[in-house]
Amino acid sequence: MTDFILREITNCTQRQKKAVLDLRNQENVRKSMYTEHEILMNEHLDWVERLQNDKRQIVFVVLMDNEVCGVVYLNAIDRLHLKSDWGFYLDVNARVGLGAVLEFNLINFVFDKLGLEKLNCEVIETNELVAKLHKKFGFVEEGLRRENIIKNHKRIGVRFFGLTKSDWLKHKEEVMVRYEKAMKKFDLEIEYEPS
Repeated sequence: MTDFILREITNCTQRQKKAVLDLRNQENVRKSMYTEHEILMNEHLDWVERLQNDKRQIVFVVLMDNEVCGVVYLNAIDRLHLKSDWGFYLDVNARVGLGAVLEFNLINFVFDKLGLEKLNCEVIETNELVAKLHKKFGFVEEGLRRENIIKNHKRIGVRFFGLTKSDWLKHKEEVMVRYEKAMKKFDLEIEYEPS
C-alpha cells in the first residue's frame, strides 16, 4: 500500500510550494485549466499568501514521501448555503487509480468533516475523461455554458456538475465496490485543522 498525505499548501515547505508551481506549469495540467499561461514564481507565491487568510478556499497538496504529485482544492466555500466547488490535478506521472481515491476521499471530507450538503465542479468540455470520472462518483451534469472560455484561440464550453450529500450517500457503497482495488492500493490521510 502506498501512503499519501493531503496537506494544506500553506503548511507545506518552500520546496513543496515550488514543486506545486512546477506541477501547475505542466502542459497536461494547463490544458485542463481556465488559464494556460506559464505561471511565474511571484504570481504563484502571491496566490499561496492570499490563501493564508481566505476562508473560502482550501488547497491541499498531494504528497507521497513528502514529494508533490498533485493538488486538490475547494473554492467558493459557502457556509450559508453549505456548498463548495472543487477540482484536482495530478502530475503526469501520477499512479493510475490515484484520481479515483482522491475524489472518493475528498467527497467524504466535504460531506463528513466540513458538513457541506452540495459539491460542484466545472469541467472544460474537451476533458471527457474527467467528466466520465465525476459521473461514476454520482455527479450529475447540471448544464453547459457554451463557448465560455478561450483555449488555444478557440471558444469552448464548460460543463457543470453537482453532487448532493443525499445522492452521495445513495451511491457511496457502489463507488467503493467499483474502486475497491484502487482503495486497497492507496492509503490517504487528510491533514486539516479548521481555523
